[in-house]
Amino acid sequence: MRRDFLKEDLSYHGAISKRRSFWINIANETLCSFGSIKYCRRRCKEFQKRVFAVSIYRKYPSFFSYNSFVKTKPLAAIDIGTNTFRLIIADVAFNPDNNSYSIKELFSDRIITRLGEGMPHNRSLKEEAIIRGINALKRFRDALSHHNVYKTSAVATSALREAENRDEFLRKAKETAGLDIRIISGEEEAMKTASGMLIDMAIPETALMVDIGGGSTELIFAKKGRPQLVRSIDLGVVYLAGKYMKHDPPLKEDLIEMGKCISEAIGSIAKPFFKLKTQYGRVSNPPLHNSKLQTLFIGTAGTITTLSAVKQGLIKFEHDKIHNSRMTRESVENLFSDITAVSSLERSRLIPFEPSRLDIIVPGTLILLKLMEVFDFREITVSDYGLREGILIELYNENKNLD
Repeated sequence: MRRDFLKEDLSYHGAISKRRSFWINIANETLCSFGSIKYCRRRCKEFQKRVFAVSIYRKYPSFFSYNSFVKTKPLAAIDIGTNTFRLIIADVAFNPDNNSYSIKELFSDRIITRLGEGMPHNRSLKEEAIIRGINALKRFRDALSHHNVYKTSAVATSALREAENRDEFLRKAKETAGLDIRIISGEEEAMKTASGMLIDMAIPETALMVDIGGGSTELIFAKKGRPQLVRSIDLGVVYLAGKYMKHDPPLKEDLIEMGKCISEAIGSIAKPFFKLKTQYGRVSNPPLHNSKLQTLFIGTAGTITTLSAVKQGLIKFEHDKIHNSRMTRESVENLFSDITAVSSLERSRLIPFEPSRLDIIVPGTLILLKLMEVFDFREITVSDYGLREGILIELYNENKNLD
């Protein structure tokens, strides 16, 4: 190994010229003992100089283990949903040994904006909803700047797909937050969601995956993690809440009508999913949830993760306890009975960490129950990842050689 090679890298990659001598000193210490790549990496993290670590990795990759080194600069993904805006800033790595991705989260944020509020009755975004959405994007913009993000992908779903005045929102997002937002179809949304949901999970032989959103619900049937069939249904918790949650607590008659609406929508797309389940193995409910012969039911988004937190008695949202957790159909039924029997004020005692979800949790839970009934699942595995992480993986693949 030649020290001058390393100095050349530093001279080229050094981000701030007045600190170049500092980095060369670090290189000298590293090369003198070469037991100090870890020391070098630690110092790089301390000063947030990833370019230095990248230059060493490119010259001497054998000194770094795969799992201890993240090869990309920070990337960011923004999911502009009908109910919630979500941001994640992270390092992404691909592990070729098991053909999977891992994400090292640097920062995340989510803001309930109710962008699609009133959309079932009016095909335009309300002015107050636009203001809430733009303010959320401004907050995200500040976080992107603070974390020195290399590239950002912002994706919008149901509300902006349907809104007649979406161009006004897109223009304001560009002018005030500097974001170019891409509106994707329901099917593309489902594909990206599927790729994100399985992060940090054992890949099942077959799985039916669901994302219950504010404006639509996505269903994905996957074999060994690869989507075989995707469908987007016009069932969203914001839209259903606006139509059926007119009383507090909700009336029994309204819940019955909402259930009929949900069952009809699911029934319209159920047949091809049943066919795939029959083709790939037994459909439902093994004694062992991880049997390779079974189709697993996996769910994501705010309704499902909130139900998992409530079931576990959490007083704050804890990713490690929610991701990969499980709920039985019986427990979901009990939670549904609890939240529909009380007013939103009383419901807030059950859900202390999600005050903005007190009305939409009801239609979301009913969608989940109807899916479990129609497809005869007794258990659901909860994923705390989804579209946002799928966007991030796509961005990573587009920029593999950015370093």
